[in-house]
Amino acid sequence: MGALRWWLLALIVLGWAVEQYEALKNGPVLVYILRDFDITLVQWGYAAAAFGLVYSIGAVLLSRAGDRFGRRPMLIWPVAAYAVISVAGALSQSFWALAALIAAGSFLMAGMNPAVHAASRDLTPRMGRAMVYAWVSLAFTIGALLSTAVAAQTLPIWPGWRSQYWIAAALAATTAAVIFVFYRDLSPQVRGQVLEERVDVPVSTTPAIDTYADGRKVYRSPRLWFLSTVIVFWSLAYVTVSAYVPTFLVQNYALDPARAAGVTSWFWIVFTASVFLSGCLSDTLRVRKTVTAFGGVTTGLCFIYGAMLPASTSEATLVAVWSATGFFAGFIYPAWCALYSETAEAISPHGVARAFGITATLSPLTGLILNLGLPRVVEAWGWSAWMTIAGVCCFVVAVLVSFGGGPWWVRAGSRPTRLA
Repeated sequence: MGALRWWLLALIVLGWAVEQYEALKNGPVLVYILRDFDITLVQWGYAAAAFGLVYSIGAVLLSRAGDRFGRRPMLIWPVAAYAVISVAGALSQSFWALAALIAAGSFLMAGMNPAVHAASRDLTPRMGRAMVYAWVSLAFTIGALLSTAVAAQTLPIWPGWRSQYWIAAALAATTAAVIFVFYRDLSPQVRGQVLEERVDVPVSTTPAIDTYADGRKVYRSPRLWFLSTVIVFWSLAYVTVSAYVPTFLVQNYALDPARAAGVTSWFWIVFTASVFLSGCLSDTLRVRKTVTAFGGVTTGLCFIYGAMLPASTSEATLVAVWSATGFFAGFIYPAWCALYSETAEAISPHGVARAFGITATLSPLTGLILNLGLPRVVEAWGWSAWMTIAGVCCFVVAVLVSFGGGPWWVRAGSRPTRLA
């Protein structure tokens, strides 16, 4: 891949990482939000479920924009808008005003999600697919790590949740300016090329078709819809970590918010290295389903083991457990994305953004289940019960991935193939 494409990919990762940070900045300071506005975890769950519905609406309305207008607008303006949203959030005097701003950010992020995934694949037609989405996963983890690491370092200096909003506003404004100046889209003709490794396909061979209409085929693929449901169960576990684990550590192990954020940071640090290891393994062995299933089973076991730890568990043990959970969790997303991308490209290379729009539409179901269910489960049976549920969701991921195409075992002498 040429230097220009690496540069553009870096800008995509930067923008999506900041967008993730903006969405996750509430996690480490949720205990402060609950205290300052005198609301319960259950009440917060109702609001967070509404944010998920808004995200789903945004995915339906905005996912097509990435294919129709190009990736660039959907990479720049959500980040820029988040700068304004964060400033307004820092000045909010009521919970409902803050909630409305968080909902607005969720709507915009839903439009950026499919554009990021599609743009990453546009730029890397010869790179192994799992490694492409390891880069996308890097953006997820950088954003999550920023949310916990920044909180861990700044909360002792500026206690409370408002400081995190001011920091987020400055970061979003700077990032939007960088992407605006330096990022450029590939042409629709180049985006439409699905290239095999070591095979050159000139742009002139692209058939003269209505590319936007051709992309509608992705909505009619049963395999694609089955693969899409993986995101619901994986997100239940993933968002449990990003949104609730710092609060879990505070309430279950009596850590202060800064130290809880520090422990959670270890999940993201190890996860960041793991996604590249798993991406390389997936592309080398070409067994997407096996890699994803391995990650699902082992991550589920880690969640269940962590659920059984007593309240007297030392901070060092918590770091070790959540580091192991992050390592195995890194095996899930890149390999699944690779399988999903291959399926979408085989159906229509002009509908990739809309294909990922399906997952962006389904993933808010996670928010409804998580934000309505977690507070009730914790209230009735404690945090360990929910962590066990998150582990079971990882097991379900391992089962659902079997609906995808491709082998479970390495075939001697086999060459990479595209899904039919």
